[in-house]
Amino acid sequence: MRSLLPFRSRRHDCEWIGGRYTLPNKVRVGDVVVQPEVVLWLELPRGVIVGTKITVPGEPVPFAETLKDSMKHPAEGSPRQPSRIRVPEAQLAEALRGAIGSGVPVIIAPVPELDAAFADLTHAIAGTEPRPAYQSYLGGGAISPAVVARLFSAASILFRAAPWRHVSEEQILRVDIPRLAVDGGCLSVIGGAGESFGLLLFRSIEAYKAFASGPPAPASEEELFAPRPDREASLLSLSFDRKKDLPSSMQREIEHHRWSVAGAKAYPALIALDTDAIPLQPTERAFQIMTVCTSAFLAFLASHRNLFDADDPETICESFTSDDDVTVTLTAPYGTNALFDVEDFFSPEADAFLERTPTRPAAGRNDPCPCGSGKKYKKCHLDADRSGKELTSESAPVHEMDFRLVSSIGRFASSRFGDSWLGRPAEDFKDDEAALQLFPPWVAWTAVVDGKRIADVFFEEKGARLSSDERDWFDAQRRVWLSVWEVTRVVPGTIDVRDPLTGQKRSVREGRGSRLVVARDALLARVVDFHGLSLFDGMYGRALPPADALEVIRSVRSKLRVSKGDVAVERLQDPKIGRFMIDRWREAVDDLDRRASIPPVLENTDGDPLLFVTESFQFENSARAEIEERLLKMDGLDDVRTANGESELTFVRLGNPLHKSWENTVMGRVIVARDTVRIETNSERRADALRRRVRDACGRNIRDGVRQAESPSSLPRASERGTPPPGMSPTEQALLRELKEAHYREWIDTAIPALGGKTPREAARSTKSREKLDLLLREIENRENRLPEAERFAIERLRRELRLDP
Repeated sequence: MRSLLPFRSRRHDCEWIGGRYTLPNKVRVGDVVVQPEVVLWLELPRGVIVGTKITVPGEPVPFAETLKDSMKHPAEGSPRQPSRIRVPEAQLAEALRGAIGSGVPVIIAPVPELDAAFADLTHAIAGTEPRPAYQSYLGGGAISPAVVARLFSAASILFRAAPWRHVSEEQILRVDIPRLAVDGGCLSVIGGAGESFGLLLFRSIEAYKAFASGPPAPASEEELFAPRPDREASLLSLSFDRKKDLPSSMQREIEHHRWSVAGAKAYPALIALDTDAIPLQPTERAFQIMTVCTSAFLAFLASHRNLFDADDPETICESFTSDDDVTVTLTAPYGTNALFDVEDFFSPEADAFLERTPTRPAAGRNDPCPCGSGKKYKKCHLDADRSGKELTSESAPVHEMDFRLVSSIGRFASSRFGDSWLGRPAEDFKDDEAALQLFPPWVAWTAVVDGKRIADVFFEEKGARLSSDERDWFDAQRRVWLSVWEVTRVVPGTIDVRDPLTGQKRSVREGRGSRLVVARDALLARVVDFHGLSLFDGMYGRALPPADALEVIRSVRSKLRVSKGDVAVERLQDPKIGRFMIDRWREAVDDLDRRASIPPVLENTDGDPLLFVTESFQFENSARAEIEERLLKMDGLDDVRTANGESELTFVRLGNPLHKSWENTVMGRVIVARDTVRIETNSERRADALRRRVRDACGRNIRDGVRQAESPSSLPRASERGTPPPGMSPTEQALLRELKEAHYREWIDTAIPALGGKTPREAARSTKSREKLDLLLREIENRENRLPEAERFAIERLRRELRLDP
């Protein structure tokens, strides 16, 4: 098998050394016993064999050809060319110079490194080669072939989906699998550099941090095979080998059990390592963990691919349940904040945090736009990103200054007052990455001890050492308050927000954030006014839709006993009120996630539960003509099509009780094949109705049917088939807009339960109902703004017709 640890970087500035050696053992070729030779190519400074070629007398292979083959198909890594070559003999050097030209210098000198590698090879031939970590997928019978088959199936889809094209190693996800005792696992995608494709699942974020800081040295042969007690795996790796790199015993297992493989270079390799990087025999539990984790990740990526293109994405948490009832919860991003807790933020090393945040390479002008619109980058977000970068460069020094001051205030407070000044964050916020984006700046600027703000105490003692800008920043912070800010408009580099509690409005300069939020999002944030700019200074990492945010606003008003009108800014500056808002916001986010985890109830246009029902009836082939003739006479026949020896008849019911503008409703389809009548509908009720009509029409010509019903949730999603769901074509987008136009023309005069049974037009004329109507429109607008621009409906048109101010 190939290297146990991923090959993490390309090295083109390297030296290759090559030579010919005679192998110690003779072999029989036909009736002749010969002494074979081997050509070896070794890459320095890494000391890895990149090419081998065994030849026998009478079948020589040109030395230069072995080099070309090794550069094109190296044993490890991607195709590459060395910067220089060293060989021990002039004859070999001349053979190379005539074949590869003058671009690569060829040096004649001793090759002791290669001699040592050949010595190792002769030991291996003699039977002293260290054996692979394991020679069987089945673990000597401890692992079920069915369990291995499921991993192969998931791995095959993973290889074809190639997530490493879209996700970098640093974009880690949290993995929780309660049934398999995985709590806070850390998933990383490898292969972005073009090598060692696959997934790494670390036992914890701490294990990931240890690995990211530098993988441990590979174990020695003694360590590798010394008797040792059972140890828990710290890392599970699902990568891919070429078939020729796989032990023959494992190849035979694959052929015997017919496990699915995506290609000659896609043979799954499941590796388990302990904390010392010593390989372990993977257990059945390890196979199960990587199988469900891989399937869940592919489904997550299909739904949230744009998340991995964003510079500062919102946190998304989603659960997936496998066929054998194992639930996997993925949270992305695990986040840079996961790499340290609140105490770390205020540590002397915290300044390095600003340099930890990974940046993705910008899209090329003619590349698809990362936003997912389907347009080229130059025709979509290029100008907006240029504008955003200018604004980011304008505000970046201010944010860096704030980070330094917040860290300094925190260290000052901890040394002066201990941990008590933090209140209860170490436990409450340690695992809440979204809250950690807000809490450090909020607590540093607002915490009070003995009736005085700690930031003011710090300023009194350290202010003389501060720059003019830093002193101005302290003054600006005295006027800041934490509140719920509703996004009213987003343009590149600017987010317009309104505070429903105080009535204040701001245009916030924000480069990256202006690509992540949409109108009517609600943000829990602090906005600071500084030198003519308004900037976010601490924001909870999850936005809320309007209705959920309204519940938080109502709870704050109730706490303050201010039911109507504007709330004084000074009251929101109270740290107790700030903590109350943070707690209520966290509860609202948890409730939103809980509701999102509940599968939607799918219904057809009759309001029946959506169920794909197929019922088949057998008949004598001689009766087919009569059956088709009788079916053609049935009422409601809308369309008839013939293809591949089958007749398909579509039946409709005229009119639609729920959508008056729809002319008819498809009840189902009847397909007549050689000796079978098949009825297809999307609910049990429609199936029963169409079945009775078909039985009445066909009489004794058909025998009793066999019915099958399948829920939409049981059907494989696009991610499970290894292909992401395709975007809408321009024609489909135009059709969707037409449907929305028709829907909202009818909706405006339709009784809505959320409006107390009133129509939107009636609610707009009622003082008591206008607030409910406004909230409903903001909810709709928020959802529409999350769609590609070509698929949105302009809610402003409804507001104008209803004479409702935005």
